[in-house]
Order: sequence, then structure tokens, then C-alpha cells
Amino acid sequence: MKFNFELKHNIKYKIQGYNFEKLLNNLIKNEIKLKKIKKLDDNILEFYSYKNNDKIIKNNINKLNIKIINEKNFGFLFFLKNIFFRVGLVSAIIISIISLFLSQMFVFKIEVYGNEKITKQEIISCLKELGVNTFTSKNSINTFELEKNISEKIPSISLVSVMTKGTSLIINLQEKVINDEYQNVGLFEPLKANLNGRIKSIKLIQGTLNCKVGDLVKENDILVYPYIIDSSGNKKSVKAEAEIVAEVWYESRITHYDECVKTYETGKTIEKNNLYFLDMPIYVDKKDVKFNQYETKVSYTYLSSFLIPIKIEKILYIETASKTEKVPFEDVKESLINEVKNQVYQKVENKSVINEYHTIISNLGINVVSYVVVVEESIVNLQ
Repeated sequence: MKFNFELKHNIKYKIQGYNFEKLLNNLIKNEIKLKKIKKLDDNILEFYSYKNNDKIIKNNINKLNIKIINEKNFGFLFFLKNIFFRVGLVSAIIISIISLFLSQMFVFKIEVYGNEKITKQEIISCLKELGVNTFTSKNSINTFELEKNISEKIPSISLVSVMTKGTSLIINLQEKVINDEYQNVGLFEPLKANLNGRIKSIKLIQGTLNCKVGDLVKENDILVYPYIIDSSGNKKSVKAEAEIVAEVWYESRITHYDECVKTYETGKTIEKNNLYFLDMPIYVDKKDVKFNQYETKVSYTYLSSFLIPIKIEKILYIETASKTEKVPFEDVKESLINEVKNQVYQKVENKSVINEYHTIISNLGINVVSYVVVVEESIVNLQ
């Protein structure tokens, strides 16, 4: 039995078609070294060459409409690469299991929920005083005692719960209601506009007006102040109330291009899969993407949700093509007006419409259709 030893990474090709002589001549002109050329049938040829010639060989094969029916990688360097990848993958799995085992024994993250006035840093400082911080062993944490000690050290907490989950120490707390929060009873907020518009009518119930009929107002403008001035000239705090109706404009727009480039998918795709361990690449798919124009979609999955933090990155290359479309504005003008009209009417459903109009602005093949509907409605929140 003859043993064929190759040091470099080689690829053995089995191809089907015709024009084999032209193919071989083209490869020789490109100084491509071919080995063990063997014709297996009238239309089947077999040979092998170095891996770094693969791209040139395949380009020549494709030009002559020859089909590759089998490829086989071999060689000492290819063998080493496979062994390295497999050993690396096994090592990564072992390291991840050990890391996961060790990580489950300690706290690496402190999460605080339910705090508004008390800062997270105050809670973390309190935990440090009690001997708990990141890298503390979870077995050494007595959650019952910790809850009791936190409540004693921070009097503004009325209720606290402590639990460990994974590598996190989770603190849920409830703050005490302080009496000062009730000292502002009797002080009211001003009445503000909740829409842009022109004021058409005002019915003041109580408070001091800051607007008049005909004024243009913007959202959040103050319409009524929460006080009245008594006979002595003093301000008395009251709840600001009024019924204020305004003309409000609703608008929708559509832009049309007489000539535009549209992109569509051809249906051809190429998929690459890369492996990462702790965000470090352990295998990178070097497959060629020969599309002249394409879009990509990237997704991630894991070999396991718990034991092995090895991430698989899937990249899908989708071939696209572009073509120029010409649609004169006059051909679609009426349909665009109706479309933008329907859009704006969806915004004013069940409201009192008093006027409506559309405008068209055209410049250098760009056409903007705008439709405006004017309605009467309240611009204050009725309470």
C-alpha cells in the first residue's frame, strides 16, 4: 500500500463537464501547480492542488460551466488545524464549566429595586459595613440577618427582602412615606395646554387666566394659574379649572420621487457561522461572499443556556439587486392625495372637522403632498 504524505493543506477536486483541456491550460498559465490529474470518465476529471489556489481554480471552473461534484481537504497542516480546533473547543467547554462552577459560589453583582430617594450606593455602602460585597461567598450570607441589619442601619426603609439568584444579590426594598410629602396639600399645579392650536373659546371655572381667545398656544403652555387674588390683593391657592376649546391642525405628508432606485432580494443567500467563548473568537468561518450587493442579518445562539457560555454567531448574507423605476407624479397624484388624506383622518376620528386642505410642493422630481385637517377640540385635560 502506497502512503501519500502531503505537508501543506491540499484540496482534491472531482469535477464534471467538458473543456477540461482549456481549464488545465488556463490554470497552468496562472502558474497553478496541479497534481495527480486523472480522467475518470469522458466528462469527469480528478486532481488536487494547494489550498491557497482554491479561489483561482474555482473562478476558472465557474467560467467554463464545469461543476464540482466533490471536494476533499487533506494534508498535515489541515490535520493540525482540525486537531487544534477540536482541542480548543473541548478546552473551552472544560474552562467554561469550571468558570461556571466557581461563579455560582460567589456574588458578582448587587441589584437594588424599589429605591427612589435612597441611592443604590447607600445600600452598597451599608452592605460593605455588614461585610457583604462583590466576591463574597454566597454560603456566608444569611439573608434573614442581612434584612434585619439593613432595616436597623437605614431607618427610612420600611420593608426589605434579600435573595441570591445566580451570581446576583438582589435587594428589594420599600421606603417609608415621610410626613413632609403631605405638607404641600392645598398647593395646585397650573392648567397647561396638551395640544398646539389657536384658542377659540374659554370658560373659566376657577383660577387666573394666562391666555385669551385668538392666542396661538403650544403644548405645555400655562393657560390658567392655580390662584385667585382676593379683595385684599393677596393670592389664594385654588385648583386651576377651565374649559378651553381651540382650533387644532392635524397634518400628514407623503414624498414621491419621479425617479428612484429600488432594491430587492434575488433569493440567493450565503451563511457563515462563527464561535465565541467569553466574546473571544475560537472559530471564524472564512467562507467567501461573492455577491456584488447584499444585506446581512445577524443572530446569536448558545450551545447551552447554563453550562457552556459558547456563543454561535450566525451571519446570513442575502444577495440584492437594484433597479431604477420611473413613475411620473401626475400618474399617481390623485392616489397619493387620497392616501395622505386617509392617514390624517385616522388621527381625527370622531372629532369636529371645520376645515381641510392639501398642498403640493414639487422641485427637481421630488414631490411632497401635505394634507391638513382643522378640528375644534378641548386642549386641557378635563378632571
